[in-house]
Amino acid sequence: MRQEKLCVDCNNWTDSKLKSCSYCGVELFEKERIVRQKIAAQPDPFKINLLKIYAKDSYLIIFGKRIIQCVQIVFFGIISILIWIASLLPG
Repeated sequence: MRQEKLCVDCNNWTDSKLKSCSYCGVELFEKERIVRQKIAAQPDPFKINLLKIYAKDSYLIIFGKRIIQCVQIVFFGIISILIWIASLLPG
């Protein structure tokens, strides 16, 4: 069975495998593309923002930044455990 999509511009049915309408040339999945772009543009809320290490940094700077990153990870771990304990207390 062939799936078709209704063109929003000319109201003709077009094969849904095509990117644009075969009658008028309007993009068929423009709304879906815009939604996907908006979702992709949002930052990941679960990503931990650690101190960035660049290729131009010297070995001493990289070593110092790695120590700071370890401290950041331990800090986030402690905060996570405290939040977990706090969520257990009311129940």
